[in-house]
Amino acid sequence: MSAILQDIDIDVVAVLNDTVGTLMACAFKENTCQIGVIVGTGSNACYMEKIDVCEKLKDLHLEKDGLPDEMIINTEWGAFGDDGALEFVRTQFDREVDEQTINPGRQLFEKMISGMYMGELVRVILAHLARLNLLFNGNYEAISKPHSFPTKYVSEVEKCVQYLFVIKY
Repeated sequence: MSAILQDIDIDVVAVLNDTVGTLMACAFKENTCQIGVIVGTGSNACYMEKIDVCEKLKDLHLEKDGLPDEMIINTEWGAFGDDGALEFVRTQFDREVDEQTINPGRQLFEKMISGMYMGELVRVILAHLARLNLLFNGNYEAISKPHSFPTKYVSEVEKCVQYLFVIKY
């Protein structure tokens, strides 16, 4: 039942996302914490910044009295590269994964590093290598279907690293 229906008086004093919550939770225990980072299904970062250097706030002509010295800047860095800044490091595989998404050309950095896309990125690379007959004796049927290689498989393969370096001539 909603707070309104129960006649509960609530004051919303802040709205925050998981990244800011991560920074605040750490800073509660360790007051020198300056950065919050999420690398999971998605990816993002935030950091503490001096209010004096925040250009957007200068334009608002706010009174300094009562303002804190610092604020949290949420970078939303998943969108880094949407302007072309990452083109020099994007691979054909990154592009292929991006083209299959519901938002091609957007959230490029997130697509390159986050868990939501990692399994598909690895699948695309493995299928490419198999088509070149460099893996699986050229048989790539099992990984030919999009999203057939979940990210959890990447972790499982990485756990068995001692078996990855068996070389056959």
